Amino acid sequence: MKRLRWQILIVFLALVAIGLLLIGQQPVAVQHFEPEPVTGGVYTEGLIGSFSRLNPILDYYNPADRDIDRLLYSSLVRFDDRGLPQPDLAESWGISRDGTIYNFSMCADAVWHDGQPVTSADIIFTIDLLRSPELPIPEDLQSLWAEVEVEALNAHTLQFRLPEPFSPFLDYLTFGILPSHLLGDLTPEGLIDDPVNLSPIGSGPYRFDHLIVEDGNIAGVALNAFDEYFKGRPFIDQFIFRYYPNDAAALAAYRDEEIHGIGQITPQSIP
Repeated sequence: MKRLRWQILIVFLALVAIGLLLIGQQPVAVQHFEPEPVTGGVYTEGLIGSFSRLNPILDYYNPADRDIDRLLYSSLVRFDDRGLPQPDLAESWGISRDGTIYNFSMCADAVWHDGQPVTSADIIFTIDLLRSPELPIPEDLQSLWAEVEVEALNAHTLQFRLPEPFSPFLDYLTFGILPSHLLGDLTPEGLIDDPVNLSPIGSGPYRFDHLIVEDGNIAGVALNAFDEYFKGRPFIDQFIFRYYPNDAAALAAYRDEEIHGIGQITPQSIP
């Protein structure tokens, strides 16, 4: 019996030791904290070039204006950093089997910065301007839209009819949309010099606040977050853009901490 008790004791102690080893190998719960954006703040960016007009139909030859317009205006479709089309004003779309008909359903909650709703009429109005030979628009865009039929099926549904399949068609739907209720009575020539180009009304995440004028020249543009933006208010409260004659001047301003970032740096200045 004494020998049996020792054997039981040894087995018990072995089981305890094994248990302790297993407990020590249990995974330790680790808490993961995901960073969350904080609302507020001002971001200032340097742009290479000069101010011309804040109008997405007139900015094809001025990249500095185009950088600002992308925050002021919405488009039907945008492309992400992987080159994939993503909805903007368009909530969804479908393509016919033969690739000649595109139906788009628009977001019904989208509004202009003056509170008016964005509708199919605004897209058709903007496309009519893209067809105009009186405006400084690349010829390939004018030629494309001259052959595409556009119809508003209702206030928030559009249909595009192409003469033949054209696989990059979605790439041509990234143009900024203009408000027909404000500009519908203007001729294409009248649009070029209209005051709306100095105080634009868009439907993008930021709305125009004011021009920054120094020594009688437009030195920058201030934008504020649009509270009613249909995709949710941006986290950064204010975007400030400042113009510089070249990337060397912008780089100097960055080093002097006048700006937080630069829109463009040429290969010559990278070293």
